[in-house]
Amino acid sequence: MSVGTLEKRRRRTAAAPPAPALASRGLLWAMLQLAVLAAEIFAILFVLAQPAFRPTELVIGGIRHVSRAELQSALGLPADRTIFFLNHKELEQRLSTLPWIESASVSLALPNRVAVRVMEWKPSAVLQVGESTYYLNDLGRVLDPATEPGTLAIISRPRSGEVHSGDTAVSPALLTMLLQLRTGFPPAFGVSIMSFTIDDRNVLSAQTDRGWRLIFGQMLTGDDQATLEPKLAALHALSSRLDLTSRQILYINLENPGAPAVQMRGRK
Repeated sequence: MSVGTLEKRRRRTAAAPPAPALASRGLLWAMLQLAVLAAEIFAILFVLAQPAFRPTELVIGGIRHVSRAELQSALGLPADRTIFFLNHKELEQRLSTLPWIESASVSLALPNRVAVRVMEWKPSAVLQVGESTYYLNDLGRVLDPATEPGTLAIISRPRSGEVHSGDTAVSPALLTMLLQLRTGFPPAFGVSIMSFTIDDRNVLSAQTDRGWRLIFGQMLTGDDQATLEPKLAALHALSSRLDLTSRQILYINLENPGAPAVQMRGRK
């Protein structure tokens, strides 16, 4: 090996920094990056925690039966959290638990605004339990005590027990069937249905405006409800030889559509 080669190696060795110096610089750079990241996180958390972003402005639209206080209670907006930590889908789900609310939309806007728009159920029928009456929605659920039935269908359940808002008093399928039956009965038979009764055995009957009662039988299951069509067909056949507008009729029993039973007043 020549003297020149040894000299070049000595120069390269002298020019390279020692390994501990490189490790120290890398550690300082990493610590600097962590400090910057911590400062950014602190700044974000500081902004998120500012009282100016707490949900203090509540705008509500569409309520008629639900009070503002009930809606606020259902929302449960936290006083110690800012709008950044709220989820509009979760708030909408909370509102849907209120019996009168059919659908709800919630939007959030900076700095502190929560806007709520609801669509309330329209009563479809009135449930009568003893002396008490309650509005029902399209799903057969109890809304609130009814002040005036008006033109709504009346469904009596004399032994249904204690009733609460949100309870399902009538199955949706059965309620739809009853409403359709009430609408179609006058043009088909010249008689109007004043009210329905569902007893503790789920036997359905209807009171007509002529004073007589129509007994359909049990309407608990889908198979039971499917028997309504042949029973109405039997009633239609019966109407060809019996004046359904007569007040002399006491009741007509369609539980056996093959042999409807007719009871006239003054007869046993």
